[in-house]
Amino acid sequence: MLLIKTILTRILIITSMLLVSSCSSLGYIAHTTSGHLQLMSQRQPIKTLLNDDAIQKKQKQTLNTILRMREFASRDLLLPDNKSYTSYVEIDRDYVTWVVFAAEKYSLQAKQWCFWVIGCVPYRGYFDKDKAQSFSAKLEDQDYEVYLAPVPAYSTLGWFSDPVLSSMVNRGQVTLAEYIFHELAHQKLYIKNDAKFNEAFATSVAQIGVNRWLTHEGQKQAMQTYLQTNRHKQEIYKIIDELKRQLQAIYVSSIDTNIKQQKKTQAFDNYQQAMSRKLYALNKYKTYETWLLHGMNNAKLNAYATYQELVPKFI
Repeated sequence: MLLIKTILTRILIITSMLLVSSCSSLGYIAHTTSGHLQLMSQRQPIKTLLNDDAIQKKQKQTLNTILRMREFASRDLLLPDNKSYTSYVEIDRDYVTWVVFAAEKYSLQAKQWCFWVIGCVPYRGYFDKDKAQSFSAKLEDQDYEVYLAPVPAYSTLGWFSDPVLSSMVNRGQVTLAEYIFHELAHQKLYIKNDAKFNEAFATSVAQIGVNRWLTHEGQKQAMQTYLQTNRHKQEIYKIIDELKRQLQAIYVSSIDTNIKQQKKTQAFDNYQQAMSRKLYALNKYKTYETWLLHGMNNAKLNAYATYQELVPKFI
């Protein structure tokens, strides 16, 4: 799933989070704290699991691969050398968090939520899907456009020794490598209140890291597939960027609201047609249909912009 896999939540769960701004409630802090601590309590060192006779051979091969990735990240990519991603947690669901993005009806400016330590970010994450849906509904009642993203991975930016989750592993080796390299890049460099820079930097490090990892492992075919996938994404991003350009011009104009809505609807209709043609041409319609064609709105466009808009400036 395009972009969703890279959308890794920054839920910094520490006592000092009680000093968050008015954007967050104590109930939200209690929820995220509980969800985080539950995961931390379930961690098992990967090296311990490798000595467990009850673990199947195939899973041990995956765990060994994780340790090699982790060592490669510090040795070859110069990413932090710590205990993050050296433990494992098996979770009972496909996603670990659900992340809410929001934007006003005629704006591409993302709604922000601010926290004392990590600063302001354009999303709010939940460990419980029902809570995320309830919060999304409240925003929609306030006339926000909302995008609720299911996310397979989460991290605390190095404040805790975050584990590898089964939801990360189940996406395959390349995606798992992206997760690990992306999150460790945040530990290397994180600028408060600048989500676009932070995510573009981490996404770029992850892409470069995967290329080097696959080369290191001698996986030429996987490398070619990965490079082709990224080329396809660039073609897709051009269509998204054109939609954003059209919408921005519409939103800042002083035309009547009814006409503005008509132009907005037409811009999205044109996008749907152009994107459908592109996905069919790339033979990727079923792969990206949900992300790129279903429920596209201002909030979803902001999710794309946060993680991808500045990437070309790094690579």
